[in-house]
Amino acid sequence: MILYTMMPQELIFPEDANAWNKIKMLNVKGVPVLAEQLDEGYRITRILSSNPFDYLNPELAPGNVIRHFGP
Repeated sequence: MILYTMMPQELIFPEDANAWNKIKMLNVKGVPVLAEQLDEGYRITRILSSNPFDYLNPELAPGNVIRHFGP
């Protein structure tokens, strides 16, 4: 089977049945991101912005842990 998607294979075919329950869509400084819920906050997994400058912002880099989010 071939899927043409930009989503990682782990999100489409999660090994853990509850993997989707940990992923949330958040606005971090006005930028939509997908983030994984952790005990100490959220870890950014993907930026969902159409603005190319958002991808250059080091605060929004995938892997960063955020404790507060919002506009």
